[in-house]
Amino acid sequence: MKKILIPIVISALALVFLFFYQTGQLSDKVLKVVFCDVGQGDAIYIRTPGSIDILIDGGPDKKVLNCLSENMPLWDKEIELVFATHPDSDHISGLIEVLRNYRVSSFNTVSASKETKVFSELSNLIKSGKIPYKELTAGDKFRLSDGVSINTLWPKSGFLSNDTNDFSLVQILKFGNFDLLLTGDISSKILDSLDFSNLSVKALKLAHHGSKTGTDETTIQKIHPEFAAISAGKNNSYHHPHPSVLSHLKKYNVEYKRTDQSGDIKIVTDGKTTKVLN
Repeated sequence: MKKILIPIVISALALVFLFFYQTGQLSDKVLKVVFCDVGQGDAIYIRTPGSIDILIDGGPDKKVLNCLSENMPLWDKEIELVFATHPDSDHISGLIEVLRNYRVSSFNTVSASKETKVFSELSNLIKSGKIPYKELTAGDKFRLSDGVSINTLWPKSGFLSNDTNDFSLVQILKFGNFDLLLTGDISSKILDSLDFSNLSVKALKLAHHGSKTGTDETTIQKIHPEFAAISAGKNNSYHHPHPSVLSHLKKYNVEYKRTDQSGDIKIVTDGKTTKVLN
């Protein structure tokens, strides 16, 4: 009997430890941002102090599920807010698997052309799941009950372009004195035209995987972030991030990390102090 009870007790204690460990992680009232290592693509997981789960893009495949399972509590299978910055496959293909494995309360994207097989499949899942769907434009805001807000800066209403990258959502996530600028695959032409005068950007997600056509010196000088995250695949054929972009970051003393070198990049903040992990 004792031999039978020992493994049962050990298993029970392990479960209790895991429960309190994860509960403890979530009770710190901090904002957690994870730039997921999904290869050559983008996926950003955010958990707010009030335990609201947010996903911005889903990467090129199901690797995003690994990031979610490692950073969300085991029992949590709901993502309250999903944003697809634009319909390129390296940003939305993984969202298909997300919608198949998680309950999604709200799906938000842009009005760019979506006539692709990937988006068609994604759209069918949104419709079959009766997920609220919205196409965002500049001025749209999300104010969460725990003090976190997400403000949309781009695209402006009525914008037209043949380049889906230039439809990319540009958003500012705010919590206390922490501001994170999210840029999708936006071009420097668009980014340089935006007004950041009222922002104090602590962290920046470099546009278009660190491409030279994304975040340029003008924007880096203008917003002067303390930290920049670069989402790029190891040994990718595009040679992202571009050396000139890294040079600009070094010139303005911006600390940066790359998913192709560091794996998942994590930021934790209580709205006053901010730590970059990994």
